Amino acid sequence: MDAVTVDGPRTMGRALVADDLPGAREIIGDQLCGVGFTVVYAKDGLDAFDLFVREAPGLIVTDWQMPRLNGVGLVRRIREISDVPVVMLTAFGSIRDCEEAMRVGVDRYLQSGRDLQRVGEVARELMRDRIAKAKRGGIANTPSAPELGAGRFSRGGALWTAAEARSLAQQELRKELQKQLFECRGNVSEMARRMGKDRSTIRYHLRRFGMLESSTSRSTRVEPPNSHSSRGS
Repeated sequence: MDAVTVDGPRTMGRALVADDLPGAREIIGDQLCGVGFTVVYAKDGLDAFDLFVREAPGLIVTDWQMPRLNGVGLVRRIREISDVPVVMLTAFGSIRDCEEAMRVGVDRYLQSGRDLQRVGEVARELMRDRIAKAKRGGIANTPSAPELGAGRFSRGGALWTAAEARSLAQQELRKELQKQLFECRGNVSEMARRMGKDRSTIRYHLRRFGMLESSTSRSTRVEPPNSHSSRGS
């Protein structure tokens, strides 16, 4: 197995980078080390999954296209046992690809040509959000929570499976989208800025929760909740 470990300042925990291109692995690894991760590398999806089971990293950055098992297949396997944050990189930037990535459980979706230099920043934001939730009791108090077993998290002293944790996260996301949709008056660009995501990701989640009609999915503004009733009052 072609896996290499690189030590950073060790302030953000361990990250797994999966990419079949050595140059891309190096660029991504350098960025992650620069923001405080310890990095392990895999050259394809199968190696990455084996490393994930053994090393229990707190974050995964994976390419979409890889031999033996691609990024989507890797995330599907991981989501069966864990809710670890996942960043997916791809050379393609279509809404359909973004939707598929989000559907299987990717947390952030980036285009390699445009966003490659942002990987470290995005990864750090994801981990800070996760740590903040842990302090509020939303998940276990460590990024990867290996002591609870794969895919197990703690809330209020009770253990949660990865599926239960994802369900809770979806409920929280829906509430946050409803709040931002109202406060931003349907401005998708402003919602994306406030939530630290790109507009295509916000549109995808709005459609998934029935807050955005497909006919208006390319617009940067949608009707916020109760907007019609407020005009008539």
